[in-house]
Amino acid sequence: MTNLLEKALLTGFGLFVLTIFISLINPFIISIFEFNSTIKNDVENYNDFFNEVDSAILFVIDNPDLIYLNEIKYPRNLNITLTQDYLKYNFLIEKEIQSKIYEYVKPFISRTYINLSASRYILNISCHYNFIDIQFI
Repeated sequence: MTNLLEKALLTGFGLFVLTIFISLINPFIISIFEFNSTIKNDVENYNDFFNEVDSAILFVIDNPDLIYLNEIKYPRNLNITLTQDYLKYNFLIEKEIQSKIYEYVKPFISRTYINLSASRYILNISCHYNFIDIQFI
């Protein structure tokens, strides 16, 4: 009988300690999940932006007489460099600088966008004398 009572007390104490441990660690687990979801949202925002700009550039390459104007959400921590026939994005994910480079058949008017505030801009892409001009107005 004593042996059964000891097992019951040890099991109860173990469950009590486990409950306290889980209640202490729970806020940290929630913050980890929130951190991962913000990273996922940032990556999705960057990819949406890259796809929008890429499709706009291809549209202007196919139709050099037309001007592409569209409102676009500029993500935070993004730098853009336009040089010759490539477009380079530098962006920050998990405190690391990542780069993505797109190459095109027509050259760009050389320009750099550094530390633009994260807000909405009008994306203006046009073709001048066989050079692609990209502006965020």
